[in-house]
Amino acid sequence: MRRGHAALLIWLLSISPLLHSAVTATVDQNQISEFDVLTLTIRVTDQGSTEPNFQALENDFRIINQQSQQNSSISLINGRQTNRSYVDYQVTLRPKRQGNLLIPALTVGTERTSPIGIRVVAQSQAARNQMQQILFFETLVDRDEVYVQAQLLYTVRLYYADSISGDFPAAPDLPNTMVEIIENERRFETVVNNRRYYVLEKRYAIFPQQSGPLVLAPETFVGTRGRGGLFSSRERVNAVSSGHTLSVLPVPASFQDKRWLPAQSLTIDAVLNRPDSPLVVGDPINRVITLKGAGVTAALLPELTFGDTNGARFYIDQPVVEELASEQGLAAESVVTIGIVPTQAGTLALSDINVYWWNTEERRQEVAILAGVNLAIGAAPQAAPALGAASARQPLSLDNTEIVLLRQQLQWAIWVAVVLLVVWLLTLLAWLKKPTTVKTTKRPAPPQFELGQLAHSIKLGDPQKTYSELQRWRRQTFPSATAMASLIKDYPELETPYRTLEAAIYQAGEGSDWRGSDLLAVVTKLSALPQAHATTNPLPERLNPGL
Repeated sequence: MRRGHAALLIWLLSISPLLHSAVTATVDQNQISEFDVLTLTIRVTDQGSTEPNFQALENDFRIINQQSQQNSSISLINGRQTNRSYVDYQVTLRPKRQGNLLIPALTVGTERTSPIGIRVVAQSQAARNQMQQILFFETLVDRDEVYVQAQLLYTVRLYYADSISGDFPAAPDLPNTMVEIIENERRFETVVNNRRYYVLEKRYAIFPQQSGPLVLAPETFVGTRGRGGLFSSRERVNAVSSGHTLSVLPVPASFQDKRWLPAQSLTIDAVLNRPDSPLVVGDPINRVITLKGAGVTAALLPELTFGDTNGARFYIDQPVVEELASEQGLAAESVVTIGIVPTQAGTLALSDINVYWWNTEERRQEVAILAGVNLAIGAAPQAAPALGAASARQPLSLDNTEIVLLRQQLQWAIWVAVVLLVVWLLTLLAWLKKPTTVKTTKRPAPPQFELGQLAHSIKLGDPQKTYSELQRWRRQTFPSATAMASLIKDYPELETPYRTLEAAIYQAGEGSDWRGSDLLAVVTKLSALPQAHATTNPLPERLNPGL
């Protein structure tokens, strides 16, 4: 008996700090799989304490949800009733990786919790095989090797056989890489192993800016299955894809031009706008040159140069550059208009224009050639001799038949104008009287994008980091814009600072003095527009259409 009393005394002494501690931390499980979640509970019994700061948890975990609950308890010790009140702060956590993770000590007021070790293990193969009957990933790349600054197409497909809720993975966030969304969302149905699946697909164009290995991490989806409700439950489901490791090839030593231009195809052509009559000195001529590239960004299209040509004056406009997204990826187009005014008679020779580029499909250097043109220019016509005094005094006369015909045509034109005016007024009145019904649906305003990280990247003069933050700003502030090209089309004032940023990224060694104050000013202005943050096609809660 004495041994039992002694053991009880030792146990009471060991837990006495916990009984009197104002702050404690507990978890519902210490070992989980890579797709499971755990619940951390911070109990605060001191009402004067501040709320816990969970920021330290983000090193090893993603915070899925957090909530708090006020509780109280009554205990009776030696005939004395004691009332205790406390607050439970519950945080749902998902591990970021496998291995031995740590929930660090958290500070609440003057108290600190004890650290808690968590072991994260891989999902069993049996559980993974069972889960693949419900949903699974397929990721595709269009090539295993890609040249630096060339295009790599990356496709992500999620197959699901039931009503699924959850967030589709975000676009890849890769260092020293530009990522453009080619297809924001595509849905279709298919049959795999005699079973029908719904498919949600997204496609990206990736442009690595540095040679070496390029690692595309596995895509992960964690969500719930089922509609929920009174008589049905929701099951947690997950899927993970295979990753990809590719080789980014450097600029080939055999490429002989100063400016590197990788593309799947490149064409150059021109249209010559000229008078129908033979050309003479002083006649204006317009030459419109169009350079088109597939699998290339607009920033890589070179600015065309034109040699000096005697016998004419040249006026070159700023190129009009545009980026287009399609199933084949990005395509870029540059259009420049040249005004030509001949200054002397003879033959005006417009020389060839050569654009050297690297064919990423055939892996060889090629040249796009715009053939030159020889134009015959005649002498300017002499001024017509002045009319003699006698002929100048002769009045211009019309016979009576022509006068009557002109009067009839004028009267007919007036009547037609009056009839058209009356019809237009009647149509306008009918339209103004037509009742209109406008049905609006209020949506909660999405959170505003924080410009702090973008401003910090610009202040540091880091073009690559600025580009990543700019893309994140576009996706959050203008979710309907699938690429920067479509956003620039709606807001042309963004084009110049964006092209300057792209140039700083592409032209290695020339972007050290880059300054992005103009870009920050335009982004700040666009973020304040009423149409910013408007989602034209929000994703439904469930991935399964019609369920």
